[in-house]
Amino acid sequence: MLLKNLFAGGRAARSALEQRIAAADAAGDLADAIAARRALLELAPRDAATWVALAERLRRDGQLAPAASAYEQALDCGAPPGPVLLQLGAIRHELEDFPAAQQAFSRLVALEPANADAWCMLGVVGKDQGRYAEAMAHFDKALQLQPAFAEAFFNLGLTQFELGQLAEASRSFLRCVELRRGAPWTGDLALPLQKDPQPVLEPMDMGVNEVKLRHDCEQFEYLLQNRLLPPAYERVLQDYRALLAELRGQVDENSLAGFDAQRHPLVARTYKRPVYISAAGVPPAGIINLELDFEAIQDRYLAAQPNVLALDNLLTADALAAMRRFCRESTIWNNIKPGYLGAYAYDGFCSELLLRLAWDLRAHLPRVIRDHPLKMMWGFKCDASLPGLAVHADEAAVNVNFWITEDEANLEPEGGGLQVYEHVAPRDWDFRRFNHDPAVIQQYLASVGSAPTRYPYRANRALIFDSDLFHATDRPRFREGYLNRRINITLLYGNRLI
Repeated sequence: MLLKNLFAGGRAARSALEQRIAAADAAGDLADAIAARRALLELAPRDAATWVALAERLRRDGQLAPAASAYEQALDCGAPPGPVLLQLGAIRHELEDFPAAQQAFSRLVALEPANADAWCMLGVVGKDQGRYAEAMAHFDKALQLQPAFAEAFFNLGLTQFELGQLAEASRSFLRCVELRRGAPWTGDLALPLQKDPQPVLEPMDMGVNEVKLRHDCEQFEYLLQNRLLPPAYERVLQDYRALLAELRGQVDENSLAGFDAQRHPLVARTYKRPVYISAAGVPPAGIINLELDFEAIQDRYLAAQPNVLALDNLLTADALAAMRRFCRESTIWNNIKPGYLGAYAYDGFCSELLLRLAWDLRAHLPRVIRDHPLKMMWGFKCDASLPGLAVHADEAAVNVNFWITEDEANLEPEGGGLQVYEHVAPRDWDFRRFNHDPAVIQQYLASVGSAPTRYPYRANRALIFDSDLFHATDRPRFREGYLNRRINITLLYGNRLI
């Protein structure tokens, strides 16, 4: 009778915990979902499925090291190794524990030699350790298995860049973009307006708001005025204006809304597509201003505490004009942020002009950027007066951030640039916390008494700084109009913990 009561009590406790887990999951209560699963594992320590579920919630909560340990427990308890090894390797890579990540992915390709994701991640781990020939072989294998693998093409491009193969890198990046958005439109640009484009974008990627539509109306108007698009695009512009008028006041800059593709077919066929990509190339006179004293610049950066340096007149006049042309002409501003738009290297911000800039910067600043690999490039376009980036840090070693819009556009000459704090992100913070949680960051900065230094906006001014330093856009107040939009370009080099 006693034994029967013990078993009955155990079943009741397990049932209660399972109900608690279901309620926590339904409510989105990560803390209780994690606590309840830990309690369940006290009753059933060899339950592989619960270990996997715990690991997933820990990862979602930003607890990467405990998540990795939970995945390892799941493997030890007999969980299907394929998906678990993939997630374990990804977390170990995010933690920059590259040997452990490589071990997980190597185990996975031994078990599943046709797993393209695993081969790609093996390549990423090799690339991040500077083993570029090995990485190239892994990306080639991934692409043999899955020829339309955008992520593999992107990482192949980064690897080719590190080997000095800039033209090949540009082609790999372009192939990544083609798989995401379709090939750049060429020839008679009126013809694509008559059919639905490929590939079909995800519904979330087709979301709109006033910030995006207002920008796209201005950009199409600019391209039409400069005869870079044929007259047929007047109808496209009218369709965008009609949708903007319908949407006005319905959704703020922090939200997105769907739209009726049947009612607005020309928006649907052109939205977030490479309708026009600027031909702005590398100027014959080069990109970096060679009149700068690079030895003195590096001395100033390394002597600064913390490592922050404002550098004026970074680009040659021709290179600055080419950057403006590329950013203003190219229809690549697809990432919608609160009050501004982003363009990333994997989504079109990857011309040979930008790659040459990234290469030459590292060559001219070897004591600052050292041999850190290029990690990412992006551009941001701000609305006239909406906030830019909230306070955050970046997952890299060195940031190079510079501005290209003419100074006359800035209505506050002593503002509109960047605020950089003197404190870095704590080492035990994960990416979600130090990059995406401004409220927590502000609490931390207040607790340590950190105050920002303001670096005013100047055209052709670069700010070079330790990526771990918290920083934020100094709220812009620029003139209205397409040519007045504040544009900044950012290049990230290296890994955060190295």
